[in-house]
Amino acid sequence: MRHPPRSFFIWIPTLSLAATALIASAQTAKPALAPTLVPAASPVAAPTDQLPSASDIFAKAVTAAGGADLIHMQPSRTQVGTIEMKAQSLKGTITTKSVSPNLLLIETDLPGFGKIRQGINGSVGWSIDPMRGPSLMDAEELGRVQRESSIESELNPALGCDAVEVVGLSDFRGAPCYKVLLKRGEGRSTRFYEIATGHLVGSVESVKSSMGEFEVTTSFSAFTLCSGRTIAKVQENTMMGQTQQLTMDSIEFAPIDPTVFVLPPEIQALAKAAQTPAPVPASAPSKSPATPPAKK
Repeated sequence: MRHPPRSFFIWIPTLSLAATALIASAQTAKPALAPTLVPAASPVAAPTDQLPSASDIFAKAVTAAGGADLIHMQPSRTQVGTIEMKAQSLKGTITTKSVSPNLLLIETDLPGFGKIRQGINGSVGWSIDPMRGPSLMDAEELGRVQRESSIESELNPALGCDAVEVVGLSDFRGAPCYKVLLKRGEGRSTRFYEIATGHLVGSVESVKSSMGEFEVTTSFSAFTLCSGRTIAKVQENTMMGQTQQLTMDSIEFAPIDPTVFVLPPEIQALAKAAQTPAPVPASAPSKSPATPPAKK
């Protein structure tokens, strides 16, 4: 029997795309009732020579997930669930389709607010929402989401990082965890791996998007066995003092029709315009120097 695996953090955090758009837009649509405070992780002193290496922590997480073979066997994923922001009195549905390493489609429908669609077709990242209309991800945001959507990054979160450090022990929402810091360029991400199970139960990261830079605290809970893996069916994203909860009702690993990821017409137009070089302004014709009169 396979060992019960951990959360599928590699795909679910891409829902931070929806979280960022929803929270930023919802704050302009409805007043918040009250900010949600997230308990800070509590550090616990421990001799550094008694801490496992980052590679050992990542390896335990992969083993708990059923092993690399099982993860590679499940490149496609369809998730259907609910998305809720209680402080904004918003609740709706969310459907996510993804194929590793770089195909993604997130569709969110909130009654009274509208539909948000976001995705990646392999090379172009995009978003369409009621507040901003169609837009393209910049290179940095696209790279981040592509990394999060890659199976290889799940197997080894250190890929592409400049430095990885196990900084100590910490309680994350009551769970004793190893605290791991990942540095990539100017970016920083702190992950909390539960000591007892190996699950990734939380993270804190500064996320840059087309709407600005936000610190996002994410937690994973309600782990459930699904197709041989243990899935975190509940994810909470907290940013700008507001919390958004994602609850997955169904998860499937069946192949997905690739036409699902074709760019919408309005995004195709934006992508084409972005690739078209700007016209070079015509320069004024140069004047020939006056010919001096011939000497007699």
